[in-house]
Amino acid sequence: MKKNIILKAATVAVALMMASSFLTACGSEQGAAAINDLPLDDTCVDGVAKPEKIIMMVDTFMKVENREVGGKDVVCEEYKKKTGIDLEIEMPSHNQYYEKVNLSFASGNVPNVIELGSTYYPNYSAYGALWDMTDAYESSTAPMKSIIDEQFVDALRIGDEGNKRLYGFPMARGNGTITYVRGDWMKELGISDPKNYDDFINMLEKFKTIEDCYAPLTVAGFINSESPYNQYLKEFYWDADPHFYYDDNEKKYVDGMSQPAMKDALKRLRDAYEKGLIDRQAVTNSTADCRNKFNTGHAGCFNYWAGAWNKTLEQNMSNLTKKGNEDVVKPLAPIVETQYVERPPTAMSITSKTKNPLGVYKYLIEYSHDGGEGQMLFTHGVEGENNGKEKTGHWKNENGKIVALPYFSSENLVEKVYYSPELTITEWNDPIEADHEVVNSSKIFRENSYMVPVPKTSDEMSDALPELDTVRKEVISKIVTGVTGIDDGIKEYETRAAEEIEIILNALNS
Repeated sequence: MKKNIILKAATVAVALMMASSFLTACGSEQGAAAINDLPLDDTCVDGVAKPEKIIMMVDTFMKVENREVGGKDVVCEEYKKKTGIDLEIEMPSHNQYYEKVNLSFASGNVPNVIELGSTYYPNYSAYGALWDMTDAYESSTAPMKSIIDEQFVDALRIGDEGNKRLYGFPMARGNGTITYVRGDWMKELGISDPKNYDDFINMLEKFKTIEDCYAPLTVAGFINSESPYNQYLKEFYWDADPHFYYDDNEKKYVDGMSQPAMKDALKRLRDAYEKGLIDRQAVTNSTADCRNKFNTGHAGCFNYWAGAWNKTLEQNMSNLTKKGNEDVVKPLAPIVETQYVERPPTAMSITSKTKNPLGVYKYLIEYSHDGGEGQMLFTHGVEGENNGKEKTGHWKNENGKIVALPYFSSENLVEKVYYSPELTITEWNDPIEADHEVVNSSKIFRENSYMVPVPKTSDEMSDALPELDTVRKEVISKIVTGVTGIDDGIKEYETRAAEEIEIILNALNS
């Protein structure tokens, strides 16, 4: 609910701030079409003026414990050496990120580039807070244009069919969650990878016989707090979606909570909960609680992010690894009844108050996805040393092989600076070899997932969603835990949220 309150605050903040955007090209206010006619000079490359400074507000730059101990500053210094541009990176705490973004708009102190997830991206674009980069992208001849995977660019296009516009560039793949299980338990119990729902339930029932098993499956709630709402429990949801979605048969948006598939999903969840297969504390769990239960060996199954998190979970459970049984954390392909779901990419958006948006686009977005030095900098960081005495970089050339160095404040190797290497959206020959766990988990996810679109939004929906989300979460929890029946619970939802449902469906189908 907090995220929806912040989302509503965002629309207010942006409405207060609205101002016209313009392009600065070599000292002149010019339209994008005139760029190629402008003269070149020392501060102007390909007709585009170089910004003196770029201010970014980000949520995912490095790991938190390494942001303020030299790692960030080293990257900004290297960027200045390579481009001549000052780079300032503002990094609010994760829990306060969107509150700080909204405050920047309300105060008028707006950064040039902001990182926006799919829940917020369409709202900011609808209010004119973001620069339209469609023409800049489509007319570009930069190296990035020839190596980019355009499905991720297209995923961020917003608008009517035939006139979809681009207000943000994908920083990386959206990624999604995958089901991890205790591989050592499976081996001990003689369990094969589950192929269907019955196999999956049978696996959970056998996990229950393990002495250390507190919960065969641990989960933080029965519905996600934002789109995709069904991502953490796909083994139970199958094709059900508790949110609003476009029904191809009815040719309109429908409320997924009222569809037959949702009732079937709720029955599967309730049956598993009654059998003690799902964590009894699911309603109050946080994702950190679930990680802790899995890491400490008290849960057999846990759905979490594909890719780098596989390696992190494996490291956190190293005390449970036995000789000859290193595969403690085992990623699973989805059962045949369903697929995993990939979020839309997080957008790197240039704000409409930026005086030289085309310059920011060229020298930051294009540069950092160039398949060369720019992408290396924003993915793996700076070449240098980090041997305990001299800490000057994040990777080094060791006898012709590029190897990662430890973060400045820990012994763990640098996994990323800004872009996760396993989530690249370019055809890039990454010189640093990825870990097996990361590659394997990412491969399973990509081969068995589909990408959801950026959700439609409107001011009316922003008003209605907080109350509706609260009712929906409460009702689903009551149904799964047996407090109320499925039909009675759905009826309670439709009654309590009738006004909000009508508002949202009218907005989506108008």
